[in-house]
Amino acid sequence: MSEFRPPTVPAPADREYLVVESPYELARWRPLVNWVLYIPHGIVLYALQILSRAVFLVYWVMLIVTGKLHPSLYGVMAMYERYNARAGGFLMGYSETYPPFDFGTGPDDNDHYPPVRLELPTPPPTAPRTAAFNVFLAIPLYLVAIVYFLAAAVVAIVGWFAVMFTGAWPTGMRDFLVRVSNFYYRVWTYITMVERQYPPFSLPAA
Repeated sequence: MSEFRPPTVPAPADREYLVVESPYELARWRPLVNWVLYIPHGIVLYALQILSRAVFLVYWVMLIVTGKLHPSLYGVMAMYERYNARAGGFLMGYSETYPPFDFGTGPDDNDHYPPVRLELPTPPPTAPRTAAFNVFLAIPLYLVAIVYFLAAAVVAIVGWFAVMFTGAWPTGMRDFLVRVSNFYYRVWTYITMVERQYPPFSLPAA
């Protein structure tokens, strides 16, 4: 009898969680003003971040106790990540369209902000209790992420100056920022235990 093999699915390294679909052209004054327009979203995000961290703790403990990933709790964390992706995308200048104050939960994007879409995987009904250690196993990934985030900050500043002088994002710079974001999301899906495969340390392909 031949050995059963489960259907192959794209590895986390091959998945594009964050997709930015907007023109690279941007009004030259946007880098000077978007951060002010972002402030209301920043206040909301501060509250959502506190909520998300508290929910993760409960979600993590529930896995240890029950061996299950609670989909509603996961949905709250996904809501924060999507809200942050949209508001952060606007701040970075990925789009001139103001993001909505949308609090939809769940891993699937609801298309309320087409320029920036975040599709997260659905949590499996069960997971091994050992997956709780993902939070600690990911420590090397956190260190690599810090390096990428520092590089992204430099690229963002240079990119904003490029927008002010040329009226457009340099393609490679904006694509790099999106790749760094996707690195973060594949680490996030690992520590939230919806992905079992350990993420690579390299940036996702463009």
